[in-house]
Amino acid sequence: MSTIVDSTERSPSPVVAGRYQLLEAIGAGGAGSVYRADDRVLGRPVAIKVFRAESVTPDDLVRQEREIRMLSTLSHPGLIAIYDAGRQNFDGSMRRFLVMELVSHQSLEQLLGRGAMTPHDVAAIGAQIADALDYLRSTGVVHRDVKPANILISDTGTSGFRRIAKLGDFGIAHYLDGNRLTSDGTILGTAAYLSPEQVSGRMVDSSSDIYSLGLVLLEALTGRPEFPGTVLESAIARTTRDPDLPDELPEEWARLLRAMTARQPGERPSAREVAAVLHGTPSPQFTGTGRRSERAGSVLSIGERRRRTGLLVGVGIALAVGASVLSFLLGYSIGQG
Repeated sequence: MSTIVDSTERSPSPVVAGRYQLLEAIGAGGAGSVYRADDRVLGRPVAIKVFRAESVTPDDLVRQEREIRMLSTLSHPGLIAIYDAGRQNFDGSMRRFLVMELVSHQSLEQLLGRGAMTPHDVAAIGAQIADALDYLRSTGVVHRDVKPANILISDTGTSGFRRIAKLGDFGIAHYLDGNRLTSDGTILGTAAYLSPEQVSGRMVDSSSDIYSLGLVLLEALTGRPEFPGTVLESAIARTTRDPDLPDELPEEWARLLRAMTARQPGERPSAREVAAVLHGTPSPQFTGTGRRSERAGSVLSIGERRRRTGLLVGVGIALAVGASVLSFLLGYSIGQG
């Protein structure tokens, strides 16, 4: 939830929980709105997410509580930190709110509105998000909505990075051993970045986030989304073809992105392997020399070994594509946020 809206939008209440002074709306999505605010007790800027009043279905309420509880257990430099939570009467209705770390009102989506980024900057952002995804995997969490709008960028650098990148919006994340909150055949996520297994309505694991991150990195390098068009066009394209990698893309980038966006989940590298490749870049152009080349080769050889296993189930998955598209048409709902 990082889409920028008109900052003149009226705040639902000037003060939240007696301490957070709302200043301006900085983002909006299907689940609610995000406001810039001042914590008058600690004297620091914060972001407050106010869930929309229309979120009254049982599934919506459960997602709200799960997002709050999930965020309260997570702690990683690549994730938005949560400070506080509660309920307050906003314009006559009791609504849940979250008080979060204020990173910036600038998202990767906004940065890409200015065009493609340099390979060096893409590698730096990708490494930080891959680190965050590796941490999520270790906690058993799948984000399920990795996209440019959910990656917030701060121009204040640290830890060797010129920009800090953080992954936000866990409204549709779930635990690997938990039950999905959607009905059978209903898919949550954003069409342009869904993994093939999300399109097919199958259960997903951490490799789904790797696929989505691969599409994000490719878009950052080229300046355009790989699977544009309507929801249906984007979804069908995901099940019938691999991303089109430009000929001018450096070979190391092409090899990494090809592995990350393999249609079979078992062929993709892990988040830790992706992070190792991106962190170890000897040059922003991925020339294939030095340690980067060795690490990239290791990642891709793992993906190749997994490919052999994936071939064993390939025929069954191919037969399921037709039914999956029908299910998609009947039950798809784009994840909001």
